[in-house]
Amino acid sequence: LLPAALERLAVSHPGLRPEVRVVRELGAGTAGEVVEGRADVGIATLGGTSPVPAGLIGHVLLEEPYSLVHPAGHPDPRSLPLVDWHENCGSYTREWWRRQDWIPSATVLTEDDGAVLSMVSSGHGMAIMPALSLTGAPDTVEITDLGRERPTRSVGYVTTPELAFSVAVRALIRELRAACA
Repeated sequence: LLPAALERLAVSHPGLRPEVRVVRELGAGTAGEVVEGRADVGIATLGGTSPVPAGLIGHVLLEEPYSLVHPAGHPDPRSLPLVDWHENCGSYTREWWRRQDWIPSATVLTEDDGAVLSMVSSGHGMAIMPALSLTGAPDTVEITDLGRERPTRSVGYVTTPELAFSVAVRALIRELRAACA
């Protein structure tokens, strides 16, 4: 999502020099960075039990499904140990997770989704991951749909009402929306 938006932004506004910081989406997450004035725009998990925080404005850009990710060709991926990471998620996702008696407790817990994908692609287990985390996944993993009742994650942007009127923030939001179209 962000690489495509930044690429388009560089073409449409060559004078802008965005600074990107990856912030773990835990607790206040990226929205907290905007609230504290350390970021002009945050790409955050939104919706449901993760509403736009007070004092900010924002909008959901896309709803992404979670999938089962496992080493390619494994005959019984649900028998593998779980590789996981901490992230903010909505109550629907937490409830879905609780109802799945086939998901074991995590045996490997990492700091981010990239490390999870690396562990899975190396054959160390399976994971339940959102679609954006699987962009560019290696051929050594297989991605399996979890069905119609699968959990999803709402990804959107947040900013302050004041910054929403700045040329740079408006341009980035426009490019984020275009990247999702």
